[in-house]
Amino acid sequence: MSFSSKNLAAFYYQLGTLVQAGVPIQSALSSARKTAPWTMRSTVAILSDRVNQGVPLHEAMERCGQRFAQLDRHTLDLSGRSGALDIGLMSLSRYYESRASARNKLIAGSIYPALLLIVAVFGTHFPAFFLGAVGGKPYTMANYLRDTVGVLGLVVLAGLVLMWLLRWSLRTPGLNVTVDRVLRAVPVVGHLRFDYALIQWVSSIRLMLRAGISIVPALEYASRNAHSPLIEYAYKKAAPLIGGQLQVSQALATTGVFPEYLIHFWATGEQSGRMDDMLDRLEKFYEDRWRRSLDQTAIWLPRIAYFVVVFYMAYLIFSMYGAYFSQYDELLK
Repeated sequence: MSFSSKNLAAFYYQLGTLVQAGVPIQSALSSARKTAPWTMRSTVAILSDRVNQGVPLHEAMERCGQRFAQLDRHTLDLSGRSGALDIGLMSLSRYYESRASARNKLIAGSIYPALLLIVAVFGTHFPAFFLGAVGGKPYTMANYLRDTVGVLGLVVLAGLVLMWLLRWSLRTPGLNVTVDRVLRAVPVVGHLRFDYALIQWVSSIRLMLRAGISIVPALEYASRNAHSPLIEYAYKKAAPLIGGQLQVSQALATTGVFPEYLIHFWATGEQSGRMDDMLDRLEKFYEDRWRRSLDQTAIWLPRIAYFVVVFYMAYLIFSMYGAYFSQYDELLK
């Protein structure tokens, strides 16, 4: 089981701060045995022992199974090889801090709609349960539980199934590119997801350039390990054109996947010979845009949930009382 975003943010911040101060990673991990979030301390102790034996940090994490995401291991591998391990650690800390903050905002904003939904489901069926009949038919405790607990259970189950199908489709070759393209077209959420993938892609390339890896193999490695199947697909489409016929920026532009802003900055870096500087600016630009999209998502998702709940509540009220009005009309005839 992986750790929470809040705990990972605190852990990476502790390590990053110590490494920035010149403390060796071995000593930083030894200190984190006592200062890391308590749910992580046993794992941190394992990491510390393995790193003290000469194992690189990202490999020590890989031996911990699914405790640490591939993104974390990949970032620390590249930043470690480039001599910028502290930058990689602080970058991961900021990412997980933003994700934890967004999750907290979403949860806080969804509490009221969720409570409203529960009250709507239980409240609108309570008169029928209290009277013991609806539409001239008996209404028992079993009927009440079916229409309340059963409905809420189906909603939760449908959400879980949808999430599982989405994750499965993004891991299925052939289907993942199409699904990723559809997700990118989703307002706000699609931009949020793709901008995050671009941040990691640009950051990986920049770290590899600092490690002395040339641009073409850096581009290939970053694209194959990107957080988006669409980016990997775009690279495979552009790869035959790179070097021989076109520059990297021109080849990437032919795919129709990468934004015009990114292509422009990449071309500027090629012409000026300051690719590292241009990639740094690109990373900051997409990180700022990602954070703004994150804030917008945290604001609008609870609102959407609220309107859905209000609509469902109105539907339940009209459907329940429609039966009573029909019964009243029958009595008047």
